[in-house]
Amino acid sequence: MTRKSLGFIPLIWECAFCSTQNPGPIKSCTGCGAPQPDDVEFLQVDQERFDFIKDEALIRMAKAGPNIHCPFCGTRNLATDELCKKCGGEISMGGKARQAGGRVRTQAEAQQRTPPPVEEPKKKKSPLIPIAILLVIIACMVGFFLIFFRTDDVSASVTGVQWERTIAVEAYTSITDSDWRDEIPEGASVRTCSMKYRYTSEEPQPNATEVCGEPYVEDTGTGVGEVVQDCEYEVYDDYCEYTTMDWVVVESITSSGEDYSPDWPVLNLTSDQREGDRQEQYRISFSGNGETYTYTTSSEQLFQSANIGSKWNLSINQLGGVQSIEPSN
Repeated sequence: MTRKSLGFIPLIWECAFCSTQNPGPIKSCTGCGAPQPDDVEFLQVDQERFDFIKDEALIRMAKAGPNIHCPFCGTRNLATDELCKKCGGEISMGGKARQAGGRVRTQAEAQQRTPPPVEEPKKKKSPLIPIAILLVIIACMVGFFLIFFRTDDVSASVTGVQWERTIAVEAYTSITDSDWRDEIPEGASVRTCSMKYRYTSEEPQPNATEVCGEPYVEDTGTGVGEVVQDCEYEVYDDYCEYTTMDWVVVESITSSGEDYSPDWPVLNLTSDQREGDRQEQYRISFSGNGETYTYTTSSEQLFQSANIGSKWNLSINQLGGVQSIEPSN
């Protein structure tokens, strides 16, 4: 998501010695003079509204980066300072930058003291309950396997065959379809378009609607807070209806029979038609153990080998369907 800055607000810190609330940029307590501690927590004064800073100097200070503590005397200096304001030491010689980037709490949140939850004594569970549940799960899995995966072998004879062959007939004709403008086929004629949601981006994009979460305050490490929002962008684009010429299936011609001489249907194509996909299906009927079975295949070789009266071994699932067949030895 994109982090969007709305502006800067003043923060405060509370003196650990006299509880005086001090402005964030102030380095010493205005009540007792105690120095601002290194690990001080800055707080937001008003959680209901943001009192944005208009002082350009404070804004520049916040944008410059977190304050740096002098490596010699610990004094807090601005990020742009090269020498310590108190002792004159070089900040670059191991100066430690204040922590920044964390969310700033409000005064009310800081004052809340939520007691730790009282844990209720855990009731001892009977060891038999998990075992019983596990046994039920195992039983269900075994039952599922027996129903859907276990097969029985049946010896049966071929009692009949059927075949069916189909050829699709395609015509080159005008069609109407819809797609994104940049994905419309070349040469198509665009009819109407409308803006439609296409995708969400983490970065600003043309024709996008900005969708942002609730503003919150981040610690800049300077005693000034930055009000930010996390935003994403719903991108809209032209979705169009168009017309173009294309090959489409207009008819399917089928031939069928109950012999061993399957053939393809004869096509009478016009000048704007062509042959499309071909499909073939063969059904073999069996009789065995007082039951009848049907096996469907797309293999003409298997179909031709299933002569009437020949013996075959069938693999039958628990629902009565034929899973596989093979000739008897």
